[in-house]
Parts: sequence; C-alpha cells; structure tokens
Amino acid sequence: MKRAVVFLSFALTLHAELLDRMVAVVDGHIITASDVRQEREISMRLGDKPIEDDKALVQHMIDNYLIETQIADFPGVDVTDADVDAELKNSVPNEGVPSDAVREKVRLRIRMRKYFELRFGQFIRPSDEDIRNYYNNVFVPAAKERNVNPIPPLDQVTDLIRSNVFQESLNHEITIWLEAIRRRSSIEVFQ
Repeated sequence: MKRAVVFLSFALTLHAELLDRMVAVVDGHIITASDVRQEREISMRLGDKPIEDDKALVQHMIDNYLIETQIADFPGVDVTDADVDAELKNSVPNEGVPSDAVREKVRLRIRMRKYFELRFGQFIRPSDEDIRNYYNNVFVPAAKERNVNPIPPLDQVTDLIRSNVFQESLNHEITIWLEAIRRRSSIEVFQ
C-alpha cells in the first residue's frame, strides 16, 4: 500500500502543471504572468501603442499600482459610469460591449488624469517666456525639419504650445514624484 501511495504521488507530480507564476510583488501586491497577458490584451483593445517587452510592461503595471495606491488616499477623483462610457465612445474602436476589465482600465486612466490635474496641474502655469522659448527652441526647429512652409507665427500656435509646455511640465512632475514613490516602496521583480 505504501508503495502505491508513493507511486500515485509521483505520478501526480509528473502531471502537475504550472497555472500561473508571480512576476512581481509591489508592497505585498502580487502581479502574475496572467495579469501581464491581460494587461497586454486590454491595452491592445484600447488601441494603445503595444509594449512588447515584458519587463517594460511589468514596470508599467508596477507604476500603475503605485499610482492607484496614492489615488486611494486623495479625495475628489471619483469617476462615474457616464465618464467611462464617454471615454470609451471617444477613444475605443467599437467592437461590441467592452469587458469589465476594459471598463476598469478606462476608469483608472480617467482617475489618474483627474488625480494628476488636482495634485500637480493646478500649480503649472506656463509663462509667456516659457511659450516663446518652446516656440523658438522646439516648435520652429521641428517645423523646419518637416519642411513646413510657411512656419506659423507664434500668435497662431500659442494655445497649442501652451498645452505642450503644460503637458511636458506635468510629465516631469509625475516622473519625479513616481521615482520618489518607487524608492519608498518594496518592489521585487522576478525573471
């Protein structure tokens, strides 16, 4: 009998199959290989530029988790179903009813935008000098490189440039903030 149990145990071990594996742990939150696959599928469904490298995608998921934890402690970033529906209508190819996972991804994106606007955006005010510098040092050289002729004068593109300067400043603030959060967090990535 003992020999039969050992044999049965050995046979079951041979047929055991790995269903999922951990790829990262962030402050006790586990990210699995199936989470990475699902993230890739949702991103494709939403028409995002694909992140082919698994390491980069895992880092993106880690960052999103860290941001979500910060949003949870910040009031005023509620997102309604109507907000999600509007975003889906305006940005996602209509391929039937989106899954709950897709809706939640869109909800998170909206929450992140609102959070960043409340947390950082209200303090970013591009000055006239910032706009002139961007026009002279970024816009005009890029227009020349693309053979745009005539190059629009500053007064015609001021709003566009103000938006670009704002977004670049916001992205810079987010990057610095996120680096600080990463340093304070316990992050372990597995190969």
